[in-house]
Amino acid sequence: MFKYWLFLHFAGISIWVGSLLTVTILLFIVKKHLGSKELSTIVKKMTKVVNTLIHPSAFFVLLSGIFMMIAMNFGDSPKPFYLEFMERIGGMTVLFTIIAVSIFGRKVVKKFNTLEKEGSLIAHPASINTYITMMLISVLLVLTVIFVVSFKF
Repeated sequence: MFKYWLFLHFAGISIWVGSLLTVTILLFIVKKHLGSKELSTIVKKMTKVVNTLIHPSAFFVLLSGIFMMIAMNFGDSPKPFYLEFMERIGGMTVLFTIIAVSIFGRKVVKKFNTLEKEGSLIAHPASINTYITMMLISVLLVLTVIFVVSFKF
């Protein structure tokens, strides 16, 4: 059963990080050319992709990680540092991604909706930069956890 969870864990990480990077790069490219209603609609749809693809895969990584830790059954013996790091920092990374990226994604959508209702020119708001930053921080945290676990520090 452990190998099954490990496969699902790796698949979830691939979808999570790959989607985060893709959406971040696309938002970075699109933000320079904002000014039309069509591009703001595309940005709002990208935030929906984040909510429907990235957050569930991040949560799935958390669940599969929990089941793998249970399957390892360390009992009272201490876990190696890399497993403790993966468990604590990895769990916080998942929660950070889900909470922070959701909050700032909502702010971007609200800002675009407000600008559209006012009929003003849709320039890139500061909230889109914060949204991109939160996603890049999430990717950096995931890569840090992968690095520590890969080298078994």
